[in-house]
Amino acid sequence: MGRTTGIGAGGGRWYPREAVDRNHRIAEALAAEAIADAVEQGDPYAVRHRVQVTSLGGSGTTSLTASFVEAGLDLPKGPGEWPHKHLRTPPTGDEVPPGFRVVYPISDPRDAVLSIFRRGIQAGHWRWLNLPHDGEPPAALDDLESFLEGGVDEFGLTDHLERWIDHPPGYPVMFVRFDRIDEAWDELAEFVGLPAGHPPVSYQARASDWRSEAEWVRTRIDEIYGDLAERIESFPAARVV
Repeated sequence: MGRTTGIGAGGGRWYPREAVDRNHRIAEALAAEAIADAVEQGDPYAVRHRVQVTSLGGSGTTSLTASFVEAGLDLPKGPGEWPHKHLRTPPTGDEVPPGFRVVYPISDPRDAVLSIFRRGIQAGHWRWLNLPHDGEPPAALDDLESFLEGGVDEFGLTDHLERWIDHPPGYPVMFVRFDRIDEAWDELAEFVGLPAGHPPVSYQARASDWRSEAEWVRTRIDEIYGDLAERIESFPAARVV
């Protein structure tokens, strides 16, 4: 088709593959050590916290979590909020403490997935989304070109969102459009119990904008995630279910 491969394609910043691979190996080794330590301390899937931030990925989860930690909220204690940060299966009502609540930030999945591939973390992200499954990621996640050629949502993002929309009764989940976080902030702050005067998290335009990529990338990523993107676009700034 006369196109470039995933690393280097499009208008965003794509890191050299060797740098991505090296940094990814280092990060995985450090994460594995931290996770092993967390497992030794007890069941890492047990919900002992009052506030949880869970998402598909690439939607402001890290920024929100950092803000909540700074405010002293009771969040998961695992490394990087593992395993709750991208957990696919919501807990049941009898598995959570009183007052438990979840914030689920959402954004355009086309941008999120391109960001995941740009950083070379697609295999690790697949594993995180599919915990506690311990299998190997599909071959289509080897690189962006293979993923787009396959034309399948290998991450199961639509399924992930639907599971949390249809979460078991017993606690509330707030879906927050991260691109409209300014509109949602007051409601969000009250929902999680932020102290008065805590500075809001601001939305910043992403480096990964699917519309600036090469035409073949735009076409394929939209075929995979266009419907999900339209569904997310229909959400209000904040919605509690």
